[in-house]
Amino acid sequence: MKILITGNMGYVGPMVVRHLGAALPGCELIGADSGFFAHCLTTPAGLPERRLTRQHFVDVRELSDEHFAGIDAVVHLAAISNDPMGKAFEEVTAEVNWKASVRTAELAKKNGVGRYVFASSCSVYGQTAGGPRDENAELNPLTAYARSKRATEESVEGLASDDFMVTCLRFPTACGMSDRLRLDLVLNDFVASAVVNKRIEVLSDG
Repeated sequence: MKILITGNMGYVGPMVVRHLGAALPGCELIGADSGFFAHCLTTPAGLPERRLTRQHFVDVRELSDEHFAGIDAVVHLAAISNDPMGKAFEEVTAEVNWKASVRTAELAKKNGVGRYVFASSCSVYGQTAGGPRDENAELNPLTAYARSKRATEESVEGLASDDFMVTCLRFPTACGMSDRLRLDLVLNDFVASAVVNKRIEVLSDG
């Protein structure tokens, strides 16, 4: 089995690679990433890409048929991944997070890939009243990042078929240690602030 993981050199990617490598021994894991955060290592244990069979250094907008040759499943993590960047660069966020994500799914289907897993976000729910949300709850994406995730969900749902399984996973805020750690995420920021400043500061309205 061969799995292509886009955005594997970000915050979540190394942990996904580690998990898949442990859960599916013998599986070929292939990364595709632009390498913007290749230097952001937080481990002395070496490059997390050593767990891969192969690494492609490529902008997700420039993936081609050859990247999908022989691939059985795609885990699509690649994205511009926070609200401030999405607000500052709305057009690029739409290009990368929506258009390139849909194109990745289209290329996967065209080349006989059987499964496409898209890393969406709970931010598609926006600010809502009432109890916990589920898959059938009303959506209210408020930011460029959230809108790009919802647009991708809507677009790739239409590609699903008996031969092409599409799964959209709406993740909450990621947190915890990674080989490429990010401290700008809210829970990680709280922990860093508690350790360094001995206090937790809430810098927004939540």
